[in-house]
Amino acid sequence: MRKILLILLIILMALSFVACTKGADMPTNNATDKENSNLMTDTADKLGITHQDYPRIDGSTSTLSIVRAINEAMYQNNENDNFPETASKTVPSYKLLINGEVDMIIVPYASSDVLALAEDAGVKLEFFPIAAEALVFITPIENNTENLTMEQVRSIYLNYGIKNWNVIGGPNRELVPICRNSDSGSQSQMDNLVLNGKKMHSAIRKNYVELTMEGMLEQVAFYHNGGLNGNPTNSYALGYTLFTYLKNMGDITGIDSKLKLLAFEGVVPTEEAIADGSYSLTDAYYAVVRRDLPKDHSARSIINWLKSDDGRTVIKGLRLITPKKEEGGIEAQRM
Repeated sequence: MRKILLILLIILMALSFVACTKGADMPTNNATDKENSNLMTDTADKLGITHQDYPRIDGSTSTLSIVRAINEAMYQNNENDNFPETASKTVPSYKLLINGEVDMIIVPYASSDVLALAEDAGVKLEFFPIAAEALVFITPIENNTENLTMEQVRSIYLNYGIKNWNVIGGPNRELVPICRNSDSGSQSQMDNLVLNGKKMHSAIRKNYVELTMEGMLEQVAFYHNGGLNGNPTNSYALGYTLFTYLKNMGDITGIDSKLKLLAFEGVVPTEEAIADGSYSLTDAYYAVVRRDLPKDHSARSIINWLKSDDGRTVIKGLRLITPKKEEGGIEAQRM
């Protein structure tokens, strides 16, 4: 019996030795896997873009899906080294571009403060519109107010001059104006399209600022319910966001069913009204580069692709709005 056990032990030791030897001799697949994850697509090959010269791209929270779609169109695998996990947000992205730390950003148009930063740094920026977007005003679905005018919005946010919804045809409830932080994309749109560079009332900036896009939607939808305290108030909030972001978040969370999109100057923000420019707070998402970026840089190749039929198809696939081709206003206003 002992001889049998000894023989079995010897056999097991021999097998273990062989297995260890083979394991030591076998090459690892890590390098191969890494190389495969960075393979480029036919689209990238046609544009002459390689993994080595793929541009450094950043952007706002609302445009992360575009930056990712660009990457997915150029790479065969989204585990590549350049796949964007997060966005730096609007103003930080502009600062990175101005400092030369990225090659291109996808963002709403720059605020006057950002343009001043670029001018101080001696940097000229080029803007290429790739998708239509619009600033929209939101309130809880329970609010029967239907419309806002430019004069009313400016009175609310610049002077804190309207504090009850009944002043603008709504219910007898307090009007609570929620605002965004200064480095957000929606705040840049608010500054450019409504406030015209003037500072928002200090009481609003101090007491009613929301730091995230998702948080703005939730604050507006539920503020009158008392938030975490659960004590309902005789109020309805007013806020602002970007149209496509609201629609996309609605698909994910259903938050849009709790909110009302207010008409502005009598025009309801719809995809058609934004695409044809009849909604007056329409602007765009832009691909932005420094003017001194070489003409043959890969970032410029991607911009040309975004403006092509193939690129526009990708934009539509993200449920973003492509401006009507005959509309040249967005680019003309910014050049």
